Amino acid sequence: MRKITTFLFICFSFTVFAKNNSYKESIDQRLSHSQLNFIPDAPGVTPNYWCTWSAQNFAVDTFTLAHVIGLGDHTVPSDNLTEKVVFQHPGWEKMMPQAIKKDMYLTFDVGWDIAGDSYHDKANKWVIGTHEVATDKFPSCVGSPAERLKTLNKMCKEAGWKGAGLWIAAQTPKDMKGRVATESEVENYFRERMRWSKAAGIEYWKVDYGCFGGELWFRKMLSRISREEAPGLWVENARGSGPLNDDECPWDDPNYRKTGKFKNWENGKALEKAHDVMQFSDVLRTYDVTAQLSIPTTLDRVAQILGSFSSVPEGKGIINCEDEPYIAAALGCAIGVMRHPAFIDVPGQNYDPLRVKNQMDALVRAMKWQRLAPAFQVGSVSEKLDTAYLYDYWKFKPGDTWAKWVNDKNILQAAPARVSRGMQLPEVKGETLPYVLCSRYPNGNYAVATLIRTDSLKGFVYPLADVVIHCDKPTKIGVFGDYKSLKINFAEKGCKHIFAQDLAGNKAAEITDLVKINDKSVLLDGELLKIVGTSSASKSDVSPPGVLLVFE
Repeated sequence: MRKITTFLFICFSFTVFAKNNSYKESIDQRLSHSQLNFIPDAPGVTPNYWCTWSAQNFAVDTFTLAHVIGLGDHTVPSDNLTEKVVFQHPGWEKMMPQAIKKDMYLTFDVGWDIAGDSYHDKANKWVIGTHEVATDKFPSCVGSPAERLKTLNKMCKEAGWKGAGLWIAAQTPKDMKGRVATESEVENYFRERMRWSKAAGIEYWKVDYGCFGGELWFRKMLSRISREEAPGLWVENARGSGPLNDDECPWDDPNYRKTGKFKNWENGKALEKAHDVMQFSDVLRTYDVTAQLSIPTTLDRVAQILGSFSSVPEGKGIINCEDEPYIAAALGCAIGVMRHPAFIDVPGQNYDPLRVKNQMDALVRAMKWQRLAPAFQVGSVSEKLDTAYLYDYWKFKPGDTWAKWVNDKNILQAAPARVSRGMQLPEVKGETLPYVLCSRYPNGNYAVATLIRTDSLKGFVYPLADVVIHCDKPTKIGVFGDYKSLKINFAEKGCKHIFAQDLAGNKAAEITDLVKINDKSVLLDGELLKIVGTSSASKSDVSPPGVLLVFE
């Protein structure tokens, strides 16, 4: 019996290898002769950005890394942000994928408006919120505050970016020791600085922590006056939450129950606050997470905020799901990139467990898709959330995360198994299930994505499932992640030709003869999608596949 089982396994393995090898040879040959490219060259309109913050922490030296993992203050990474390291040596911005720099703002995080070596804790001299480019760090930026900002913006554009984005403290400098300025003084202060940004051509503010960071009146006021003083300026708001849903955090609400669900946090008040801010915001960022549990934490925040607008569609803005590009691609969100290829490796410091430093192609695929399907507003389509949840776990060890209070603790995070926008929930079958997301975009294009699962014992697992999505008619579909199979059911006939293109590449191939077309449906093998979706992968890149399917 054992011999028969071994023989069958060998036969099965050989068949799979032969099929995969056949797919690869066929796709390689077709792409080599192709002149088709379905991806526009023009940059997308989604307000994506790359933020310098993680590079300031993880791409400098071992001293900085130890400081960050030890939950040190922000003064060390603040001092690391200079014109030299960003533009010259090592040239952080030069290391980012060139193909999508024009799709992103280069956003300068904490430190751009703070002089170097200015921190003396006891003297309380670390003043944040001036909005004046620190000339000792950025010597090319001289003149008035507006002139300095204009030069910084010009430097970003000349380097190929959409422009400069700015990290903004939620306070005036006089509020360092608590609320000192009156609301009228605060409004006048920010009106002036918005005029500086308008004069400089600055189009993005990433409004973060500060004395008024958690106050609704402040964030509402900023969004209101931006439309008066600087039309076209994206004002990004955030709740400023801890990195884990409904779990412990020293600076967040102590009312948590460790369910891992965003909707349960603060007995529902965390979601209510996010909903309230989303109603008037241009962009709402889902905020910081741990690297190990980023997907369930971020996905649940996105899903619950989207779901809160299904019955009361008064929202106007879009969600920024930070550094989860395939969540953004599948659910119509903006991307706030934090990863960087220069993250340093230190034994015992497992702060980048998924090796996102080697997953730059995922950014390229998501942002090129967004040229065809831009992020769209909450409440503009119906959202559906699965009532079934998937649960991910991680036991954190020292060196895993900057959130050191979770060291040696087993943490649970949960998210709906399926989420959809503007279409039916996907059908999913498999032994272990991935998270599966899908959307019908306002322009008629579709996207679907599968996401990994996390478990301390099993590690990071990409379950292969049979996925079915339902679309109105043949069109363009973005497919992200790994599958056992993907079936696309259309409401009408008419699909005669099917083309596929790695979203990281510039060539498409016809694959009509490699898929199964049956009346109103198309069935695609998961290995075919993977081979096409990584056919233009960069050397050493380990990003999951991302495919553009075009039906004609």
